[in-house]
Amino acid sequence: MESIEFPEHQDLDPRSIIALFSHLKETYFFMKDLQGRFVGANQLQLKKLGLYSESELKGKTDLDFFPQHMVYHYLKDDQKVMSTGKPVHRRIELVANCDGTASWHMTTKHPLYDRSGICVGIIGYMHDLEKNNQHLVFYTKMNNVIEYIHKNFNQPIELSDLAQEAKLSVSQFVRRFSEVFNQSPIRFLIHYRVYQASHMLVKSDYSISEIALKVGFYDHSHFSKEFKKIFTMSPGSYRKFHQSKS
Repeated sequence: MESIEFPEHQDLDPRSIIALFSHLKETYFFMKDLQGRFVGANQLQLKKLGLYSESELKGKTDLDFFPQHMVYHYLKDDQKVMSTGKPVHRRIELVANCDGTASWHMTTKHPLYDRSGICVGIIGYMHDLEKNNQHLVFYTKMNNVIEYIHKNFNQPIELSDLAQEAKLSVSQFVRRFSEVFNQSPIRFLIHYRVYQASHMLVKSDYSISEIALKVGFYDHSHFSKEFKKIFTMSPGSYRKFHQSKS
């Protein structure tokens, strides 16, 4: 694998790499060192983090920008890439936005080496799937499933409904979906509903009970329990936290 070095290792300026990714539409690009500290990012990534300049980013970590429960999964992938030298390709995951909402992204990460072959960090890039659905083409049989969930998440959805959209048996669908998204279809659906709820908590004046119903939960306590699992706080606390920041 061709090496890419940080400036403190050799004379390669990472800004040349960042400049390249800055010209790729809808591509979020970032670089981190072994300690998970950001070394650089393109303007689209800076904007996503609510920053104006790269100087505001350097030296900070994911914990400075994202909820702790999300960071756990990011760091797990980072460590795997750096320890094994094997990239993570097209990981579908939820990424927080600076306004408290979250969006589905496809993330790829590669190890970053110096000239002696020592891993000194990672480089990664993401695409926002909700802004550019063409990146879902890789998951051909799952396209209709995601579209179906997007249109019907506030209604009762059965596994058989999703399997039918994928033109697979239920068992084949569950296996294939889990391989692609690294989680079961039911967990994906719950996550999707909870993150739709997170948008409403920040952007609307609906009551928590109303939001629970609008995103497909028919039990307020179940909604609150699932929300707390993902965001590590209750829906009410989440709303107050983000309202106080606005």
